Amino acid sequence: MGLARELHPSRLLQLEVSMSAVSDVEFLRLLKKDIDYYERAVERFEDLIPRVCASVQDQWRLQAQARRNFALELEILLEKAQACVDAPGAPGRKEKPSEIASC
Repeated sequence: MGLARELHPSRLLQLEVSMSAVSDVEFLRLLKKDIDYYERAVERFEDLIPRVCASVQDQWRLQAQARRNFALELEILLEKAQACVDAPGAPGRKEKPSEIASC
């Protein structure tokens, strides 16, 4: 009886929801960390551009712009992911009957 109780579908669903919520939090944490990394990389490139020879400056400007664009894309992804995690019906979140999930 003990094993059957441990493997009951309602207990498995509870574990799945808890793990999903943890995964969401970890994903958002890593995404924020990546955004910070790329924003710092842009700052480093921009700080160093005047210090390198003219023939390299254009390439470094392109690299800075590429990293800036990627950081912006990550920020958009973060906003969408945060909205899905915070949405009604998201795993680990109690849904009110009047709420409808948007993700």
